[in-house]
Amino acid sequence: MKATLIALFTLTVFSTLSFVQAEEAQTLLDLVKDRNQTIESIVSSPTEGETPEERAEIKRIVSELFDFASFSEVSLGRYWKDRTDAEKVEFTDLCRRLIERNYANPALYKKAENVEYDGASVDGDTGEVRTIVSYKTEKSTIYYQLKKVGDRWLIYDMEIDDLSIAKNNRSQFRKEIRKTSYEGLVKKLKDKLAKESEG
Repeated sequence: MKATLIALFTLTVFSTLSFVQAEEAQTLLDLVKDRNQTIESIVSSPTEGETPEERAEIKRIVSELFDFASFSEVSLGRYWKDRTDAEKVEFTDLCRRLIERNYANPALYKKAENVEYDGASVDGDTGEVRTIVSYKTEKSTIYYQLKKVGDRWLIYDMEIDDLSIAKNNRSQFRKEIRKTSYEGLVKKLKDKLAKESEG
């Protein structure tokens, strides 16, 4: 009898956990879907998201759901812990500007012909939303990596065709730091952003 009660209790606990995880996964799926559909509606307008107001709105949407601090930490890897608080703030701001430049660009979203939502999963305070994006001649998988920050779920990385943006950055940043220095990396990122702003 005791063994039966323990087994029933264990099954109940696991069933409850599975239900909660399923609810959280649906929350993540809805979050990413709503985000993408809002951006799609902007770039589908007659002005195709190119007015200053529309560009600002796309940037706001992208930034609002992105955890730039976590993305920056993963991107910098083992060099993050050696940075001062001021350096971390500066580096996070540079990463934010890079993300906004690349992923708040209307042209990026206009290329997509269809987005299929292939499910979501949650493991504790981290989760993943899987999408398949169809373009004119090809398809790409985009997996959104999310983590719970306080009571909010935020995107901290994206895997495009199995390539993590943050980890790809980490590889490039590590090479630059070894070649020059951390300060050399920061200067290179600043110069890159300044040059593109001028263009």
